[in-house]
Amino acid sequence: MSREHRWRRRLSAVLPALVLTAFIVGPARAAYQASVDSNQTAFQPPCVGFTDSLPSKMLTAAKAAYGRLGFATGAFSGTAFTKAHTLSRTVSDWGYYVHSHGDYYYNPDGKRYSGFREDAGSCSQQVVYSKDIAAKRAGRAANLVVISTCHNGDSNTTMPAAFAIEKIKATGTAWNGPEFYLGYLGTAYDNDEFTFEQRFWDALATNHRVGEAFDIAYLGWFTHSDFRADWWGSYNSYGIPGPGGPPCTRCL
Repeated sequence: MSREHRWRRRLSAVLPALVLTAFIVGPARAAYQASVDSNQTAFQPPCVGFTDSLPSKMLTAAKAAYGRLGFATGAFSGTAFTKAHTLSRTVSDWGYYVHSHGDYYYNPDGKRYSGFREDAGSCSQQVVYSKDIAAKRAGRAANLVVISTCHNGDSNTTMPAAFAIEKIKATGTAWNGPEFYLGYLGTAYDNDEFTFEQRFWDALATNHRVGEAFDIAYLGWFTHSDFRADWWGSYNSYGIPGPGGPPCTRCL
């Protein structure tokens, strides 16, 4: 089944509900859910020996950015950011952001998967594995996924597939559906991630395509010279919610 056909099937599946919602709450786009999670406890004493103020700022910035794009966005941290809660929402998420510790973790089945740790207000956090997300989403692609952790932008990460986003860079006139995945390579630090994301969100807020926003975010200085990010999806998507094609927002 082609990627375009899969997105058309998803549109036909959600259209009746969206039409009904439009009469109830206003614009249909408000029906498209996004979740924003940020692990704050793991970056504070007594879990670590310092106070990191950036996770809370990253949560606020990401929630505002997804809201500007038109997602109905919920933001969660502390005891509200648990593995169970994340997986309960991912079923309906069209957009997702998380800031946390990320790596390749051994699952109880003995295999390693890409993942990230919940917050839950504790220093010993459960891992949300890519296989857990994939099982809940059942092949339904997301519009905009930003995994603000270590290693989830590596070439062998299994996280994009969990959100049914193929590791394809559709550039030029190519189109792989209204989807975009962003992650960081290797060890990434909060200050560099925050700098990158502020530039990325600001570019999206001024009607740049997601690929353009990624390029803009890479411009300039980072604290660590080895900071790296990568993406997959459609360069010409605008990151807005829904299964349609790329709108010409600059034509408005």
